[in-house]
Amino acid sequence: MSSGKKTATLGGVVLGEGRTKVIVPVTAETFNEISEQTASIAKLGGQTASGAWNGVDVVEWRMDFLSPSIDVLSALEMLAGSADLPVLATFRTADEGGKAIEASAYRDLLLAVARSGKVSAIDVEAFRDESTVREVIDGAHGANVAVVASYHDFHATPTSEEIISRLGAMDAAGADVLKLACMPNSVDDLLVLLSATHQASRTFDRPLITVAMGPIGTLSRIAGGVFGSCATFAAVGKGSAPGQIPVSDLRPALDLLDPAQSATS
Repeated sequence: MSSGKKTATLGGVVLGEGRTKVIVPVTAETFNEISEQTASIAKLGGQTASGAWNGVDVVEWRMDFLSPSIDVLSALEMLAGSADLPVLATFRTADEGGKAIEASAYRDLLLAVARSGKVSAIDVEAFRDESTVREVIDGAHGANVAVVASYHDFHATPTSEEIISRLGAMDAAGADVLKLACMPNSVDDLLVLLSATHQASRTFDRPLITVAMGPIGTLSRIAGGVFGSCATFAAVGKGSAPGQIPVSDLRPALDLLDPAQSATS
């Protein structure tokens, strides 16, 4: 990545420079599950005292998994206190593989979480109505919280042109990180995503995260950094999307590829 590229800082973790960062989802439904899942993640750690990497950089809290009977901000208080890692808060809606929610409730939830002082970043689905996206991005930035703009297609892989166009729209909206995940139905689809990622990394200043889901997409989760993706999602226990690799399996592969990423950046 060139020196002119922008980065996004989540807590003490800088996306868009250095090695591929590892993001792990918390998919808890209850307080007990929050405790159990964050304890499992804590065992893997992040940076050691000597600066060596020990597995996990960022926790993605999937709020759409939480039981409706539990207060979101109370759950966040518990999670932030026990995770000891930067938190990316996400509510994935039904249109993109998650849970149904009214547009106004989605907006209000993201703004409340961004203003809680407990998260380093929020995810906003970039192709909801423009006013909602604008209000959430502005509100998060007003609270000094980074924004990951995202788009997910659980059925197919867009064309290279559409991938670039969607990432460009996220960039124009002012998001700090541009994320696109899709479902490859062939190796050709996987190659489309990887090639588009490489092109986008040379086109846009902001950090990118791209993912090809499912078994065919495994290579993108391991080697995405070579093509310009700044982070990958891995599982500790229950994953949040098809094809997520356990951190224990992913770490050795990333260690091998990180020198290659430095050489091609």
